[in-house]
Amino acid sequence: MTESVAPTTRIGRYRILGELGRGAMGIVYEAVDDVLDRPVAIKTINMSGEPAERADHEARFMQEARAAGGLSHPNVITVYDVGREQDVLYMAMELLDGEELRDILGRGRMPLPAAIETAAQIADGLAFAHERGIVHRDVKPSNIMVLRDGRAKIMDFGIARVRASDVKTQTGLRLGSPRYMSPEQVLGQPVDPRADVFALGIVLYEMLTGVPPFGGDDVQAIMFQVASFEPPAASRLNPAVPMMLDLVVARALAKAPERRYQSAAELAADLRTSLAQPAKPTLGEPAGPAADRTMVRAPADASATQTMPLPRRDVGAETGPGLPVSRRFDSSAAIRALAAATGMSEALAVQPQLAAPDAGGESAGPRAAPTPTRSRRRGRVRVVPIVLALSAVAALAIALG
Repeated sequence: MTESVAPTTRIGRYRILGELGRGAMGIVYEAVDDVLDRPVAIKTINMSGEPAERADHEARFMQEARAAGGLSHPNVITVYDVGREQDVLYMAMELLDGEELRDILGRGRMPLPAAIETAAQIADGLAFAHERGIVHRDVKPSNIMVLRDGRAKIMDFGIARVRASDVKTQTGLRLGSPRYMSPEQVLGQPVDPRADVFALGIVLYEMLTGVPPFGGDDVQAIMFQVASFEPPAASRLNPAVPMMLDLVVARALAKAPERRYQSAAELAADLRTSLAQPAKPTLGEPAGPAADRTMVRAPADASATQTMPLPRRDVGAETGPGLPVSRRFDSSAAIRALAAATGMSEALAVQPQLAAPDAGGESAGPRAAPTPTRSRRRGRVRVVPIVLALSAVAALAIALG
């Protein structure tokens, strides 16, 4: 904390200890409430200036006080008091021990679980405000504080809109930070709670990827991107982001409000559901279930077993021209070897023609003869289905063995 000389050592009943921050409209002090003996943060606005400008600033400041003062939620900063000290308006609120989300993102993207949980807590706080007719209109990292215990707090309802707003200037319709505006804010259209949902979608995207989804060299370029540019999926920049979370972010960032989440509570629920989704498979891991691949065990020694993926083949696909089995084909030697390897020699013994070679040492296949008789031809033809069946059984046994 940087100490600075305050304009006065006291504001109302609060004793000033030092300066916490400084903005275009005022200063935020660390102070102590001498009556209740508790630390507080004092937000001030200097009212010096033109009368019309002062009236506008005072109306906005009092609007923030009414908006935030009526909210009591774990994810919304608590406002204790509001008042005026000469030309200075002040608001006393809880002093938070944490770090602005803006500073956290300055170090890069957040871990996936922390990003999702932080966004869900912000959505909880916004849903509570929306139920009471308050739209924040300026959700951005600098207006979110992450406490040391991991809780997120929404701050600065300075441009919040209540149902019966006293601030009705045309300029007020577009108040906010351009990089975190909704398309309807950019176009000067009426704003409802879905504008906060869009802004939170931007913050979530930045937490997941480390970069905001919309950018540009000037305000006009940024506003053009907000209104018309579709950012790439968060998983393109952070492969750890699951598909469901990509869908959540895309819906929150829908350009048309009717296609967006219709409530922050709905967004919070989907965020927590995506947090429960399993992580993506690591590189080199099969992307689908085991049934997507056929694994055939190749012959190997006892010390190692190798697997070999086979390409999938659609049922009924043509693999080449169909050819008849030649009557001169003799696979008896191969069948005997397969039978011996799989313990099926007994089953093969029922076919004496294949079980053993003839006395001359030749296989019991068809002998060369000028003209084989009809009965011998039929015998060989009947053997072919048996040979094919035994081959299939033997191959299956090897694959399962």
